Amino acid sequence: MERKIRLITGLTLFAYAASHFLGHATGLFGLAVMDSIGRNVILAPWQTQVGRMALLASLLIHAALGLRALYRRRHLKAPALETWQLGLGLLIPLLLVPHVVDVRGGSAFYDLDDSYYRILYRIWIAYSATALPQQLVLLTLVWAHGCIGLNFWLRGRAWFQRARHFLFAAAVALPFLAVLGIVNAGWDEAMTARLQPGFAEAHAPAAPGAPQAAAQETIEIWAHRLQIGYGALVLAILLARAVRNRRDRSRLAVRITYPGGRVVAAPPGFSILETSRWAGIPHASACGGRGRCSTCRVEILAGADSAPEPLPAETETLSRVKAPPTVRLACQLRPVGDITIMPLVAAADRASGVTIGDGESHERLVTAMFIDLRDSTRFAAGRLPFDALFVIDSYVQRVTAAIEAHGGEVTSVAGDGIMSLFGTRSDPPTGARDALRAIGAAWDAIDGISRDLAGELERPLAFGVGVHASLAAVWAANMLGRSSLQFLGEAGNVAARLEAATKELKCVCVVSEATFNVAGAIIPPGLAREELAIRGLDSAMFNVAVVRDRREANFEAAAPLKERSEP
Repeated sequence: MERKIRLITGLTLFAYAASHFLGHATGLFGLAVMDSIGRNVILAPWQTQVGRMALLASLLIHAALGLRALYRRRHLKAPALETWQLGLGLLIPLLLVPHVVDVRGGSAFYDLDDSYYRILYRIWIAYSATALPQQLVLLTLVWAHGCIGLNFWLRGRAWFQRARHFLFAAAVALPFLAVLGIVNAGWDEAMTARLQPGFAEAHAPAAPGAPQAAAQETIEIWAHRLQIGYGALVLAILLARAVRNRRDRSRLAVRITYPGGRVVAAPPGFSILETSRWAGIPHASACGGRGRCSTCRVEILAGADSAPEPLPAETETLSRVKAPPTVRLACQLRPVGDITIMPLVAAADRASGVTIGDGESHERLVTAMFIDLRDSTRFAAGRLPFDALFVIDSYVQRVTAAIEAHGGEVTSVAGDGIMSLFGTRSDPPTGARDALRAIGAAWDAIDGISRDLAGELERPLAFGVGVHASLAAVWAANMLGRSSLQFLGEAGNVAARLEAATKELKCVCVVSEATFNVAGAIIPPGLAREELAIRGLDSAMFNVAVVRDRREANFEAAAPLKERSEP
């Protein structure tokens, strides 16, 4: 419920900010248009009693939820975008109070004019040295805070990803046009004040001793007091957090065990995600720890009795992805005792370094393997992208581990297609034999995912594998400070074409005869054989072995090595 309230109030405030900026943008056509169209048409819904009440309630509730979230945070370590959103959310009310009290308070309690004529006169002419920069900064901060929140909410939607460039352009254009409108209307106001008699007297701040001077002074005093009160409230929350954290650290710590045996002793009350960030352990989280996505999910391996029952928000997200009872959201789970967990979606460790090669290329006889999931588009249909990402991530991790365990190196991962190379660290026959053995290991890995996620998948994962041995130019490429093995030649192209042929042949794996020849192995007699023409290689026909059943992929047992010299 709290999550929905935060979302509704945030969207209400964002809608008001967007209409407010549109009103400012009408200043491009002059001050009169800005007041008549911008204020009396675009902002008209917010001028009604219902609109004002909805806006005030949203502002107070959203700010209160933000302060509550600040108190609940066990530490302030977070990704940069979340940190910016939190900081902006705390700063905006401090800058917003004088404007709200002057416009809404002055109009409601002292019958002061709330038109653009009076407000712009104060900002552009009377107090331009302080009020104008403050308003422009406030405009920027409010819009940035709202856009970050929308990004966290929507970035898991496929349509948002398709339209993000257009939305980004609109997000930049609207405040830019608003500033231009303010500038143009400000110059119009200054010119009108000079040329039109009585204009300045009607809209300028009241002179000392005038009837409205006392009202204006009272408004400023209340605005200043509210700013002090808000600042004191934030400091009180920070102090309360410090006292709570100190008390919690004096209590028995909760020991959280991560993969690899790393144990983190966290104070009671920390969520798993907060503990990961506190300890500097990479942990995926797409929605900023709000329980909207499932990317931070973890599996409880031990200590399930230390996990409190999930709240409705977490239950809703877990049920959407059909997660088993042992899977929980790290951002929502606050263990009360020792627990062992395993993150289910990998997060890149950006701090880890890599060793790069000398950049020279070498021609080698290598074996390429290409593995690709079937019907991934249909599989992702009806799921949020981050939910589908969990399955794809499990597939990539397990298949990569199987390949590397048999001496292969993954050279590229494009969506659900994995290209790998064998024989770069050994002689060609050993590399080809390793590739043949890796077929079964990768097959087992994918079958294991289908078993583990049987509750989430409508049917077991289907895939295709193509394997071919040939000469290739191999080199270590350095990109953005990272080194990756790359190769160019017939091996990878043919392996990908053989994988595509598995669909036509209605099989799982197609292995070229050249692979068996390089491995010094014979094709098992029980395997079907085909002769294929490879698109792009006009005169080449490839003899291949067709594998339809997992038992047929046990090449280590079914294909004894034969004596032959190295090619």
